[in-house]
Amino acid sequence: MLNIPTEPIFTRRLELRRTRIEDATAIFQALRDPLMYHYVPRSAPANVSEVEQRFARVIQETAPDRLDQWLNWTVWLRDGGAGLGTIEATVKPGQRVEIGYLFDPRVWRRGFAREGVGAMIEHLSQNGAASFEAVIDIRNIASKALVTSLEFTHAETRGLDEYWRRA
Repeated sequence: MLNIPTEPIFTRRLELRRTRIEDATAIFQALRDPLMYHYVPRSAPANVSEVEQRFARVIQETAPDRLDQWLNWTVWLRDGGAGLGTIEATVKPGQRVEIGYLFDPRVWRRGFAREGVGAMIEHLSQNGAASFEAVIDIRNIASKALVTSLEFTHAETRGLDEYWRRA
């Protein structure tokens, strides 16, 4: 388990806040487009209540019946405060971190995901994370480009999933 401060992470354009139920209403707008779930094994939330339920589960920070630690952030524009998406880190034994991210399609291709995920990785690295992994659908060209820009390398392919790692 990592000892991660709960204060927000700031970048030039973004604020990453640890996930809170009270942010569900505002972030729902960023998470509701079905387009962003095309390569993700879950559906878009139908309403704010579904976002609240997910947030209530992940803020527990310990996966039920497992040794995993869940660290989750919502991502906001510093200028104007609009919600852009979420970033997830699942810390496995050995301080190995599996990452995930969802960003509103209305802000794709503007560098927000790279900036936010990069800031999270740097923050976790400074606090003891040993390595990072992303599992990406083989058809998701944009996500593969994102992790490549963050110095991940392709490790293996299993079915429709590619495993990308960064030490």
